[in-house]
Amino acid sequence: MGALACGLVALLLAGHGGKAMETTLQDDAVFLHRAPVQVRAAARQLAALGADRLRLTAGWGVIAPRPKSRQMPGGRFVASDPATYPKGAWTALDTAVDAARAANLKVELDVGFWAPRWAVRRPSPAGRHRWWPDPVLFGQFAHAVAQRYRGRVDMYVPWNEPNHIAFLAPQWTSDGHGGYRPESPHVYRAMYEAAYRQIKSVSRSNLVLLGNTSSEGSSVPGRGGVPPLQFLRALACVDDKLRPLRVPECRHFRPLKADGYAHHPYSRDTTPATPSTAPDDAPLADSDRLESLLQALALRGRISTDLAVYDTEFGYESRQDDPFNAPFDRAQQATYLSWASYIAWKDPHTRMFAQFLLDDIDPAQSGRTPGTPSFYRDWQSGLYDDAGNPKTAATAFKLPFWAELHGTAGGERAVLLWGQVRPGSGVQTVRVEQKTGPTWAPVQTWGPRCDSSDGAFYTDTTGTFERVVPAGTQPADYRFAWRHSSGAWEHSEPIHVDPSLPDAPEPTEAPT
Repeated sequence: MGALACGLVALLLAGHGGKAMETTLQDDAVFLHRAPVQVRAAARQLAALGADRLRLTAGWGVIAPRPKSRQMPGGRFVASDPATYPKGAWTALDTAVDAARAANLKVELDVGFWAPRWAVRRPSPAGRHRWWPDPVLFGQFAHAVAQRYRGRVDMYVPWNEPNHIAFLAPQWTSDGHGGYRPESPHVYRAMYEAAYRQIKSVSRSNLVLLGNTSSEGSSVPGRGGVPPLQFLRALACVDDKLRPLRVPECRHFRPLKADGYAHHPYSRDTTPATPSTAPDDAPLADSDRLESLLQALALRGRISTDLAVYDTEFGYESRQDDPFNAPFDRAQQATYLSWASYIAWKDPHTRMFAQFLLDDIDPAQSGRTPGTPSFYRDWQSGLYDDAGNPKTAATAFKLPFWAELHGTAGGERAVLLWGQVRPGSGVQTVRVEQKTGPTWAPVQTWGPRCDSSDGAFYTDTTGTFERVVPAGTQPADYRFAWRHSSGAWEHSEPIHVDPSLPDAPEPTEAPT
């Protein structure tokens, strides 16, 4: 490739190698609502796809006794003691946790939505009680969950999307001047702090993540959810200039404690690399906004330490499975999942990336009229369709692969290639292939030390590789192949690179 090209290789591949990033998946419909034999099979299937962790919801309103009653149960019931909960209350969650562990998957528990009626200030529609949950009672439930799964679960996330109106209310309150200011951050802070203390009291080694925020909110104060960065600032009791908030809810503020920040960086209607025009939203392409704010809050003592980011939910729906609400087809779904995995992996602050769901939700479960948009109101973002057939997304999850064009001011151009073998552990044998005419053939690539290979090469210890090939002048398709221990090769989904299109942003320095 020449000296200049070797320099380009070093520039393109600087600073990323060897990063470990967990992959988690959530599908409560599969893991909490199917027969035990199906749950165990799904856990094995998920492990075979290469996931590291299963995310599950410990539903307060599902597990707690008499969830529809306005009066908290008395008698022998002790909210912090899992042994006093109703018989069978923990069965579904027990089954899922044990199935995951049997499949060598770690477990993340959302201690979450929704609340029993007796734990909120006023009811919510459809029994989804979320109006100002009592923080003391929530903390006691968190203690019961952590006690029940002590030694089996190591990661907990109190509540889900507290900046979303569907999960926590109220989101806003009057500012006293005819407008609105965020209220949900203050409701959530009391809940989170109570849960954090209780979970840590069971075991200091438990990881507790703050946030679990939705990637977007309303641009109109008083309507819908609070945008995530505005939510985080209010959660830390600072204003938009990071000065202390002078509101009653912040009178006794103490620095927030956490082991990481959980976030859902969805960009459902755009590519993973498309930034938001809303300054307080934080889709995947704007992860730097979230990370910069977390760092600034840590520097100001509003958070006890600089927090790494754990993306605990992400996905794309496919148009074949939802013709009304999904803008992308199955092939694009797969491509964007791979692209998103690469974006998250190269971000040094991201410790975990996610997939939501395993299986599409059967639209017939909506109870709505077939052939209407509301019939597809549930999520069709699975790796498999609602009949259990694999979509191209399943391959993109198991063997994520991305290729993008880069160049220099001097005119030299190259294609950066990234891939990951998620199943198994340790170093894997792979090769990159290029489609020439109707056939695929191995292509020579260059690695981090400008070493070259025209055939098989090794990944790093996390199963990941980055390589570079000359761009050429004609469009080309690339994929990578993974060699099983049997000697058979399994292929990723292909990525198309067109040299006539603009380059990806040129890397100018290694990330810090």
